[in-house]
Amino acid sequence: MARGELFPVVNCVDLATTWRWYVSVLSGVVDYRFPERGEPDYLTLRIGDGQVALGRGTAPALYGETPRPATGHAVDLCMYVPDLAAVVEAAAAAVVVPPADMPWGERVAYLRDPEGTMLLVIQDADSNESGPS
Repeated sequence: MARGELFPVVNCVDLATTWRWYVSVLSGVVDYRFPERGEPDYLTLRIGDGQVALGRGTAPALYGETPRPATGHAVDLCMYVPDLAAVVEAAAAAVVVPPADMPWGERVAYLRDPEGTMLLVIQDADSNESGPS
């Protein structure tokens, strides 16, 4: 992480499953992991030009237990992708709202990761996928 960089942390009950999901659906690449060997308690994934951290939420003094998303989500993780259709296909059952054209010209879909975090995935305007430009 660069000093001053803002990034989200997804607190995970099942970090391994969530990690695999971010790798297979969003092409995440591990940038940092702790500990370096064995099952990680925390890792960061580079996805495009941004990062997302996945952690076990195991700081009892702070959390007591792994924090869960609110019933009505207040924050979306947003990500531009070069091929929205491919991401939606890879996400399969995790698609909450299928791709739709927005009045401002973007094509978007909502996904839910294995921990319940909502992701707003947006077709990169520079790609060749059909839809508004």
